[in-house]
Amino acid sequence: MSKLPHITESEWMIMHHLWEQSPLTAAQLVERVQQDKKLVGTTVKTLLRRLIAKDAVGFTIDKSNAKLYYYFPLVAEHECVVEKGKRFLSLYCDDDIEKMLTTFVDSAELTDDEIDKLKSILDRKKNKHA
Repeated sequence: MSKLPHITESEWMIMHHLWEQSPLTAAQLVERVQQDKKLVGTTVKTLLRRLIAKDAVGFTIDKSNAKLYYYFPLVAEHECVVEKGKRFLSLYCDDDIEKMLTTFVDSAELTDDEIDKLKSILDRKKNKHA
């Protein structure tokens, strides 16, 4: 895939709903976003237009009603999360993954089950390098 577009925090709300279910009309998207955040419809539509301009969202036009557009993501959620993680690591942790993980683990309330899952993830990663 080509370079991923930079998606802002506000735009991320739109993408979240489109990744969850798509295609959606603008009205459906506005309704879903407004359940999470008190944004006016014009703001949601502005964010949607930005995402279209960034090639993060595409649309189709209803064949029976040319005024009805259906929106869908053009970028995968997983790829965007990975990219956000890399940016976060670079910006806030000087590309030091140990620093980042230590900060998160030390500041989080983790259950034994969550700790076991984290150990399992690290073990899988270690075994890939063996």
